[in-house]
Amino acid sequence: MESRVELLGIVVGQTKPHQFHFLAKRAISMGEYVTVDSPTGRILGLTEDSTTRSDLLDKMNDFRTASEARKVAMKNTRDKSYNASVKVVGLLDQLRRGRVVLPSLPPEPGSEVFEARGEEIGEIFDRKEKQWAPIGSLLRNDDVRVSVNMDKVASRHLAILSVTGSGKSNLLALIVKQVALLQGTMVVFDYHGEYSELEIGGVVHAEAKINPRFVTADQLADLCDVRENADVQRTVLVKAFTEEVKASPKFWDSLLQGVRNVGVSEKGYSRVASRVEDIVQIAIKRMKAVVDPDVGDVLDQIKASKVNILNMLEFTERQANAAITYYLEEILDDRKRAMRSRGEETKVRFRTPIICAIEEAHAFIPADQQSDTAYIASKVAREGRKFGMSLIVVSQRPRRVSQDVLSQMGSFAIMKLTNPEDQTHVTEASEAISEDLLQNLPSLNTGEAVLIGEWVNIPAVVKLDHVVEKKTGADISATSLWAAQHAMNQVARESTKGFMDTE
Repeated sequence: MESRVELLGIVVGQTKPHQFHFLAKRAISMGEYVTVDSPTGRILGLTEDSTTRSDLLDKMNDFRTASEARKVAMKNTRDKSYNASVKVVGLLDQLRRGRVVLPSLPPEPGSEVFEARGEEIGEIFDRKEKQWAPIGSLLRNDDVRVSVNMDKVASRHLAILSVTGSGKSNLLALIVKQVALLQGTMVVFDYHGEYSELEIGGVVHAEAKINPRFVTADQLADLCDVRENADVQRTVLVKAFTEEVKASPKFWDSLLQGVRNVGVSEKGYSRVASRVEDIVQIAIKRMKAVVDPDVGDVLDQIKASKVNILNMLEFTERQANAAITYYLEEILDDRKRAMRSRGEETKVRFRTPIICAIEEAHAFIPADQQSDTAYIASKVAREGRKFGMSLIVVSQRPRRVSQDVLSQMGSFAIMKLTNPEDQTHVTEASEAISEDLLQNLPSLNTGEAVLIGEWVNIPAVVKLDHVVEKKTGADISATSLWAAQHAMNQVARESTKGFMDTE
């Protein structure tokens, strides 16, 4: 007892094995860890909520009365009360051995509550086994480093959720950095070019490409930007997309000829076929950088034992949806062959587990409609663990991400969330986050996150490390850029004036 830090408070009210409240000597922050004795051993708890109350100022109805009460309250040391709500995360001695064991009995009312010392909890959060990778420090105790289990990231799926600008891409870059250090295989579908300048060893950058010979007719229609509800146009393309066209050395010429043939041979399709031909010709010009019938196997673009950043800036949303679907299907099929062949199959590309990260998940795995990416993502979420393939989904709009996919995420990194619908959607996807903790998510700052699920032993409120190698993704300073441009314009004008004066 004498080795503990100063007393924080006293347990009050009704206690439960998983939760208790205490009255504190000072204001308590969300994310502080505390210890308290129980009949079954010392407990470690996480503060999820706290309140500060003044008896004198509690029911003031006018300014003058409140002003007078304030003066009295300032002199009365017993006026303010600090109440904290604590989630029990486990028995301290078991947690230090790497096991999560909840107490069978709650702490007694009147028990003393202490701040958890760094030396007590350091080994719980900063694991040294090879599968654990450091990504930050405890938010309320920056002396304690926090590591995550990369084996769980590579097998149990992860969701990174927050509002824009809270540090989602920095966290994904942290994971990329750790996978690269471990010489693992990872694919990041970079729809907005967030990672185009990521300068980390073991990271390779490539332009996402698709061979149209190997996609489905519907995917080809998406790639050509044929509207989803343009049923007749899509029918013409389906009829034209024959096996002969797929095998033709001159794919695009053959496809266009096939469209014309449909217009001639199929009654009533003449005008529509002409329109489809125009759409395909426009698509050929616009897409030649990303859709290439001579590119070969799509998996040739992905290097094993590297982190592969696939740039998708040139894709429209519909095209990106088709591309991500295609890559995920091919990777899953390859991992199935790898697991079933037991190392004997020569066509296997990835003989070790692979992680696939989808940025802007709300666009590709929507909650309100069935997309091709949503279908294959759900399949990977269900089956991927058996075959060594995992997903990381990243979104600033959790409520718009498919609940079917989110509910299969084994781990979560939840950052600042202010929208109540987003918060509700997250709680429906994971029972690990409580109502108290949920209500405090808006108070998180940039780079701060709640980590829950299988990639951490116990919930952790963390200040994430900053990835200095990530050059893009930060907010643009318009005022600085305007000032720099103005200065350049001034220099240009003065140079021109000096030249004219010498004439």
